[in-house]
Amino acid sequence: MGLYGGNKMKLLVAADSLFLRTPDGNYWCKTIYGYKFWTRYTSVFNKVIIVSRCKDAKYADVEGYLQVDGPNVGVAELPYMRGMKQYITNYFSFRDGAKEAIKGADCALIRLPSVAAFMVLDYFKKTGKPYALEVVADPAYAYSENKLAKLIYTRKLKKAVKSANGVSYVTKSYLQNEYPHTIKTKDKERFTSHYSTIDLPKEYLGLPKDFTKNDKFKIVHTANSINNDNKGHTTVIKAAKKLRELNYNIEVTFIGDGSKRPYYEKMCRDMGMEKYISFTGLLSDPLEVRRFLLESDIFIFPTKAEGLPRAIIEAMATGLPCLSSPVNGIPELLKKDYLVDYQNVDAYVDKIKTLIENPESLNKMSEENLLNSLSYTSDTLQKRRNRFYTNLRNLAKNQ
Repeated sequence: MGLYGGNKMKLLVAADSLFLRTPDGNYWCKTIYGYKFWTRYTSVFNKVIIVSRCKDAKYADVEGYLQVDGPNVGVAELPYMRGMKQYITNYFSFRDGAKEAIKGADCALIRLPSVAAFMVLDYFKKTGKPYALEVVADPAYAYSENKLAKLIYTRKLKKAVKSANGVSYVTKSYLQNEYPHTIKTKDKERFTSHYSTIDLPKEYLGLPKDFTKNDKFKIVHTANSINNDNKGHTTVIKAAKKLRELNYNIEVTFIGDGSKRPYYEKMCRDMGMEKYISFTGLLSDPLEVRRFLLESDIFIFPTKAEGLPRAIIEAMATGLPCLSSPVNGIPELLKKDYLVDYQNVDAYVDKIKTLIENPESLNKMSEENLLNSLSYTSDTLQKRRNRFYTNLRNLAKNQ
């Protein structure tokens, strides 16, 4: 029967994911891409197979992780590789894995940009079967530190969106303008949409906050992976130091974990800020993240590059005032006054000072963000996703 089994409608999904496989044959991930995430596709397709990089792990290695596979959701393995060099040196084993993964699929949905997903796409196109793309970020920013990769993958994405049957974007307009899926006629084999990847049940929503009686302000920052400075950890730490020196009673909580966390913890100690800055580590449970957001006063996210960040939407949904960077899709979420270059420490200090000194402005931001987050609730987005997935399914049925 193979991975796909039976005669039901089968979808292959290629994503930028890293899974661990335990001895019992189950697959696990740190956050986001647990089983619940993939059930958005099983609402339309009978069977979903995720093609992903995988490696063996012990049971102790996946403690606190999310299980990926489950009823009607399976995994097709690719070699576990990181970075362009490893992809090049292991090209043939990766190619064989990709070719095997696509066998038996009726159609495919490729989440881009991702080196692995681009390679799977190249092989799936040769089958002649219908496929669609979910564009979740801009490679011009995602690969900005590697000029060659930036050139290659911006070109590949522009080419991919023009040839795909369907394209959905996480933004309302930014990514569409950069990577247009041109539809000149009412062709049922060509369709487009937009929806965030976030899973935001209505129960997640908070209430508007009242800041008129605050004597302390808790600042929170969320990043699943703390492996580099692209999410502005250094900016936040330096801004917090300056605010404390100016006698503002602030504390900072960083949610997330990664290889660079010890570096930032040492930075805090060296600055004498360890009493005022804390790190929660990885929080796989969204309700745990929500608890920290609800207990905070300001969300700050000085990011170098994003598609449409779930972290900001989640903060908005709990009624948090938010400050971030004017990159990619973020201006679709926050007003210009609340956007600052991700490395401009002094500008973030000035913004936070102004907000703390004007609690009515914070109250207004809280109400506006909560209201705007309603556009991203699960019920609203899943209806849009289902229409997009149904278009792809119908093409596959008519093959």
